[in-house]
Formats: sequence, structure tokens, C-alpha cells
Amino acid sequence: MGSAAATGLVRETTSTDPYRYQYGFGNHHATEAIPGALPHNGTNLPAKVRFGLYPEHLNGTSFISSRETVSNVWMFRERPGAPHGPLRPVQTQHQIHASFLPMNPNVDFTPLPHTWGPLAPPVSPGKTTFIQGLKTIGGNGDATLKEGLAVHQYAFDADMHRQAFVNHDGDLLLIPQHGELDIKTEMGCLRVPPGVISVMPAGIRFSVSIVPSQTDLAPPHAAGYALEVYGTRFKLPELGVLGGNGLAHVRDFEYPVAAFDLDPTPPPGVAPWEITIKLAGRLFSYTQPNTPFDVVAWHGCHAPYRYDLSRFHHLSANRDQLDPTAYCVLTAPSKYPTVSAVDFCIFGEKWAVNQDTMRIPYFHRTMAAELCGVIHGEYKGSVRPLEPGGLSFEASYMPHGESYESYALDQEQSLSPRAVGKVGTGFLSFMIHVPSHFGLTKWATQDHPDIRPERPGLWDSFRGHMLDHLDDVNACLSRAGMITLQPHEPPTPPDSPSGGAGAVQLVEVDRLAGGGGAVGHTEGLNHI
Repeated sequence: MGSAAATGLVRETTSTDPYRYQYGFGNHHATEAIPGALPHNGTNLPAKVRFGLYPEHLNGTSFISSRETVSNVWMFRERPGAPHGPLRPVQTQHQIHASFLPMNPNVDFTPLPHTWGPLAPPVSPGKTTFIQGLKTIGGNGDATLKEGLAVHQYAFDADMHRQAFVNHDGDLLLIPQHGELDIKTEMGCLRVPPGVISVMPAGIRFSVSIVPSQTDLAPPHAAGYALEVYGTRFKLPELGVLGGNGLAHVRDFEYPVAAFDLDPTPPPGVAPWEITIKLAGRLFSYTQPNTPFDVVAWHGCHAPYRYDLSRFHHLSANRDQLDPTAYCVLTAPSKYPTVSAVDFCIFGEKWAVNQDTMRIPYFHRTMAAELCGVIHGEYKGSVRPLEPGGLSFEASYMPHGESYESYALDQEQSLSPRAVGKVGTGFLSFMIHVPSHFGLTKWATQDHPDIRPERPGLWDSFRGHMLDHLDDVNACLSRAGMITLQPHEPPTPPDSPSGGAGAVQLVEVDRLAGGGGAVGHTEGLNHI
């Protein structure tokens, strides 16, 4: 005896999520809200579509694209998207940008680090939607060039009632920090609470609402982050020597099943639907009498999806530390082979097994700009006053790391074995790793409501320790036949605060190793 599955694996509804999902990153999904709505005769354009539906094609890539990059979807809907009212620019002032070229006066390229606090709920309760609450921190490139990216914060407290948003600039990765999002899209619906991310591909209309909290008595509001890419698509990072498993699994990415609203022509007095378009950072809108969420069936791979970050497989190292990109969930390729445009990495609960290794972030400089945010938990870094909902920025090539006090404490703890255990319990943060320069908007550097200034004197306590080991240093130099270091007191005024303490002089010795008896010249050379 045996049995066979009646259908493919679908995640069913739960007490906290009323929607169903299908699995598989980048899959060509096929889903019907009414059985038989998809054509099954080998064409997407039958002479007469069943149930009187209209076929509509959405292409996320050019017609001539390789199979591994092509992204499109066929929708079968009650009404096509073409019938709508005239387009008009949105006159309301906003802080959304999509051009980060150096000649843009609204963008500043600076090597200075920045830290921002979380965005507070809107001042006027119940009036700010997701579109109005989106604020651009910065980015690079330009949406019209189909190259670059943008990073945003958002805070809003009003549902998009009879409203939809469509981004013509690029794919949008949403990172909720506070408030659970209910996102209705043309492909179906998704619930996205903090700790879950979602990607809205370019060209897909969607509407965002806030799920009322069962425990929070305050008026509902939502806050978080968004990462937008131009001219490229998010993909899973290559696994290389890891083989077939590790990081984010393909099957843990969830896509909506087809769902549609029946929306006859509204009676007099009911407002039409308003569709807002973002193009080159500008907003436009049009109206239509019927809902845009009337897709009865669809098939393709150009569709929104979500991913629960708690399912990520963190890697561990016995020695040294892994690079941050070892915790990469999604990456977006650039036009340069093997170089990404951006990497989205997370840091959460994991096992710490590295021995004889510094545990705190090491001092480093990198060609990439780094933006870090906290989703939940206590941030234990010693340099940035960062909290959930906040964001920090380090420019490319600028040196950074932890404070001297943290470094010294970590050195002391390294002298004794530390028990292997979990770190980051109850903590989840992310890093947006940008292998390029990153420009900040004037809003971010001047008008953000919570700009955290740098701490004066933070680095004043740093000191060098090599002179504390001068005997050992000289012993090593002597054994190698090299110049030894000798302390000396240079002439300084008696009232000088430094007193010249700590200076050393290089003393001439015969170079015995590899120098053939050569003498090193040291006149006037001091090491401080």
C-alpha cells in the first residue's frame, strides 16, 4: 500500500497569520484562487480566458535575458491595469530620493561616521501612511541609470485605505523593527512582523497596513528600515566551499498564494482607488474605480516574498573571526563580475566556539560602507549609542572598531578559557554592506529628528603597549641581528605636559641576519 500527495507543500494559516504561502526562493510558482483559472492549453493568451478574466504580463527584466536572470509573471485578473485616470505629480513634500550622484546638492559624500536614533511615531496621529513615512538616509548611483541603491527609514501610523503603491525604481527590501505589517499585493497577501523581512519587486502594486497589537495599548504605529536596489535583483549568496547547505535555505522563503478582492464599481460618495508611483525618486498618482488587487491566478517568478530571519544558519569559526558577509542573507550583484552591489547580513543568536581569538569586532578598514541597525535586543557596542530602530553609518576606508576599554577587557578575558556557549541571545541586528561610496541625504545629516553626535574624547584613552614589552622586543631583535630599541629622554622644557616619556631610539648594530654585515643608519629616527 502507499499514498501520494494531493498538492504541493503550502504553509497553512495559523492563529497569528491568516494567509497561506508557497515555498522556494526564485521558483516559478503557479497558483489559483479559483481552480481552473490558469490556462492549461500551452498558451498564456487563449482566445477566451476562463471566467472572463484578463491576462496581463509583468516583466521585471528585459525580454532578452538569460534563464537564470529572467523575472516575469503572468496574471489573470478581473480587470487589467491599463484603464485608469490621468497621471499627476504628487504635490505633498516628501523626503524620498533616488539620485546620489555627487552633483546632487541634496546628497553629501562624507567620511564622517553618523548615528541616528529610531524614528518616533508621527506627530499627527492616524494621518501618516507608509508612503508618507518613508525617509531616505542615503545611497549611491541613480535609479535612472539602473545602477545603485538607497537606504530608508520609515515610521507611519495609518493604513493605506483604497490606496496602493508601486515602485518603478527598483526592488524594495522591507525590514520591520516595530509593528507587524499586513501587506496586500497583486500576487496575494503577506504578514511581516519584526524579525521577518519581505521583498517587493519593482512594478508590483502593494498596500501596507498595521496589524493591531494584542498587548500594546498605545495607538498602533510601525517603524523600520528599507533597502532598495536599482537595475539588479536580490539573490542568495553563493555557497562555495560550504556545499549545498548553510546560510538561508531556498525552501524557507515564502511566497503568497493567489488572492483577490471583488470590487464592483463603487457607489457615489465612495472614493476611487489611488495608485502612487515612485519614479526617479518623484511621486506621481492616478485613480481608478476598481481595486488593483483582483488577480485570481498567476504564474511566474516576479513576485513578492518573505523570510523569517530566525531560520538563518549562522556559521561558526574555531579560530579568528568570520567576515561579516559570512552572515549574508541576500545579495544583489553589480555590473562587475564577482562584486556585489550590496549585501544584507544579520547578526543574531549563535554558538561561539572560537578559541584564543578576540571576541569583539576587530579594528578594520574596508572599501565598503557599512550601515548597521538593530531590530531587537540590547546593542553592546561601545562606540555607537545604537538602539532598536536606530542606524549607524561608517564610510568606506575609514578605520573603526571598539573602544580601548572594550579592547582591554576582551584581552583580559582572552587570557582564561571561556566556556563555549550561545551569544546574542535575544538580539537581532543587521548590516547593509555597500562595496562602494555612500552619499547621505541632507535630511539625514541635518533634519533627522534624532541625530546622535560623536562622543568627544572617546579615543583619548587609547595607548600603545609595545613599550611595556621592550625587553621581549629587544630579545627578538637581537636574536635576529636587527636594530634594538633603547628608551631615551629627549630634551623638553621642564613644564612640558608630555615630558618626552615613552620615546625610544634605534641604536646602530651590525645586521647579522641576511645583511652581510651591513650597518643600519638610525640618525634622527624615533618611534613614539
